[in-house]
Amino acid sequence: MIYAVILGSISAVAAGSLEISSSDLTSSGRSLDNIKGTWSQAIKSKLIPGDGLSLSAKYDRSARKDFLEEATLTGTLGKIGYALKTKFNGGVETTFETTTDDGTKFVAEGSLDSVHTLSNMKLTKVEATRGLSLKNLVSGGTQDCELQVSHDLPQSESKLRLSSVLGSGVTATGQLTSKDGASDLSYEVEYDTTLSQGRTLHATVSPSDGTGEIEIEDTATLDATITATLPLGGKPSVTVKRSFGF
Repeated sequence: MIYAVILGSISAVAAGSLEISSSDLTSSGRSLDNIKGTWSQAIKSKLIPGDGLSLSAKYDRSARKDFLEEATLTGTLGKIGYALKTKFNGGVETTFETTTDDGTKFVAEGSLDSVHTLSNMKLTKVEATRGLSLKNLVSGGTQDCELQVSHDLPQSESKLRLSSVLGSGVTATGQLTSKDGASDLSYEVEYDTTLSQGRTLHATVSPSDGTGEIEIEDTATLDATITATLPLGGKPSVTVKRSFGF
């Protein structure tokens, strides 16, 4: 395995975190819901091309109790950043990204059967994101927006996404999805605000179908993160999460 070879050339101090989260405190049978851990390590290796090499690993008990969930190798080749991620199921996910001089960010995602057979790489998704200014028909000025175009090859699905910060914590997003000759237009409004020091509120609403969610996060009451979630028309939930760095 390539990760075993890389571990033999570690060159920097590792850093990581451990996260423990509870189940929904409003339900019966309250218990420890999940344990997550992350670890990252800057490395140097003559066998791996590129600069800024880093190896990271994640553990998620709910995803895989007895072993790491995934490991990722990242680096840069000139203006191109790359990531090779394995979930230890025999395959490798690849990501390549670059930003052009005009500020357009291009991302290409793919998959490999093995890191030893790069010729078998399959392209699965391409995406381009760019900031632009559009004329505001109400004020007569301009409105800063972010335009994102993506295409999922296996699903033959294309998406055009336009988002803009309207001000006072409000962000509006519209998305046009095209698949199998049919198209669907959806839009969402988000609101973010600070209620007090250590307490924030995030709300999302989809006016087209009336769905949405309100989330309040509190890091001031306890030495932990308390999250209260209220889905519109649904049942509220409360969870507690504690993180430790090392």
